[in-house]
Amino acid sequence: MSRGQTTIDFAIGTSVFLLVVAFVVAFIPGIFQPFTGGPQEELAGIDRVADTVVYDLLDGDGDGNRATLDRRCTIAFFDDDGTDTGCAFDDSEPLSEQVALTSGHHANVTVVAGDPDTAGGSQYPVCADGGQITVSDTDTCSSGVALDAGEPLPPNGASVIGRRVVSVDGITATVVVRMW
Repeated sequence: MSRGQTTIDFAIGTSVFLLVVAFVVAFIPGIFQPFTGGPQEELAGIDRVADTVVYDLLDGDGDGNRATLDRRCTIAFFDDDGTDTGCAFDDSEPLSEQVALTSGHHANVTVVAGDPDTAGGSQYPVCADGGQITVSDTDTCSSGVALDAGEPLPPNGASVIGRRVVSVDGITATVVVRMW
């Protein structure tokens, strides 16, 4: 007995075809995802950069595990004068080379007052005025220079942020590292 295709046969065939197409569209991009860069790579990178700045370049007590920054090296790191400091970094190199960023990655390091995890902590900039480190009571440093290094932040676009709470010259501060 032979018969032609009925409406129900056509509907079942079309439904199976559409389900297969939907499956392919939904799951095939996930197969290639491990081979593309994503947020996991950036999170690991920002942690590495923040640790390098705090525990290697600016470590004040030399033990590599306490977040106490050396006042002299901290001022030299952020002053951009390019002189030999005797610290663990070459002041004549840009930040991206000091923390070994690959091309295409940009970073900015800023020191702000307080601990972001405590209620009411200020986020005013920490400033270097001569050989002293002070906290500004406004959004800018009225005297001296702000402890800010690297490229200026882009006006828009995504960035990854890493923070380390430190002590510098008796001041509790937060080193904020942004990478994009």
